[in-house]
Amino acid sequence: MRLFLQINICDWKDLSYQTPLTGYASSLSDDIIGTDLDYRSEPYVADLVLKLAMQAEVIFLYVVATDNTLPLGTSLNVFNQLLRSKEKIQKAILSGEHAMANKMLRPLQDKFVISNDEETVKIMIRQFALEKS
Repeated sequence: MRLFLQINICDWKDLSYQTPLTGYASSLSDDIIGTDLDYRSEPYVADLVLKLAMQAEVIFLYVVATDNTLPLGTSLNVFNQLLRSKEKIQKAILSGEHAMANKMLRPLQDKFVISNDEETVKIMIRQFALEKS
């Protein structure tokens, strides 16, 4: 199983609970599960996401940030746990600006990309879907 994980560090009104890239990624292959997490998600939701991440063979991490002043909240624990098994992360993308998220993702080095262009992100998602783990 492969995991597409979108972490939203933005006001809920900015996304209005829509995560079209999560559905897009899931539609590309039967073995890709797409899920998302909000910086304000309940801790039990973050735990469920982490269980999925631990079961996944490969992870595509997409972080959407629209407000640099927002805390990482419950997503901080998810970042920390993902970085402990960073060999599973195939690609991590930061869309928008968030200094702390950027700092958390920097250790991924060449797996980490900053991109605000949705079409470019879709290309990377398609590459993820095409590569079998």
